[in-house]
Amino acid sequence: MSRRPSRREHLTDSEIEAIVLAAVPLRKAIQRCFMTLKPFNETYSLLDEHVSRLDAVLQKITGRSIDYRGPDLGLLPPKPNGP
Repeated sequence: MSRRPSRREHLTDSEIEAIVLAAVPLRKAIQRCFMTLKPFNETYSLLDEHVSRLDAVLQKITGRSIDYRGPDLGLLPPKPNGP
């Protein structure tokens, strides 16, 4: 019998960067929806829960804490300044 492949995958740095770059605009769009909802509304709570889960996933795959002050939430390494 052949051995089953492992379920654990290792993402490359470029894959992690692509995920973060796709997730940040999604997160911003969801948060823009908050402005039209009343707090403690069912939809508001659901969206808040999804943003929290998205933040947790992003923190886990990048291994960094979210810095809400940065444009990329502080999840991407700083780009080196070219000569």
